[in-house]
Amino acid sequence: MKVRDFIEQSIDVDVYDDVCEELAIAFCGPMRLTDQGAEKFADVLDYEIELNTTSSYTTATVVVDDGTEDGWEERLRKAEEFFQAAAGYCADSDYRCWFEAV
Repeated sequence: MKVRDFIEQSIDVDVYDDVCEELAIAFCGPMRLTDQGAEKFADVLDYEIELNTTSSYTTATVVVDDGTEDGWEERLRKAEEFFQAAAGYCADSDYRCWFEAV
């Protein structure tokens, strides 16, 4: 599924990346983006994300490995910026600009 579909779900999971697990942050959905937020994070919204469920725990993995040698680093940076902002780790004015109350 795409990140844009994932964030609409009523789900609380830890989110990681598929390369080095540097992205390790809790996500509490659902989330809704403003038009400005959708524009700012347009690339990330099209990334694939996979839910991984064990017998007692679910996590999500954002696919940042695009098959190029160094391309994943920029994709990881963008994913980190998005998920950190979604968790509130950004200026309050930015949060209000990018996200809507659900």
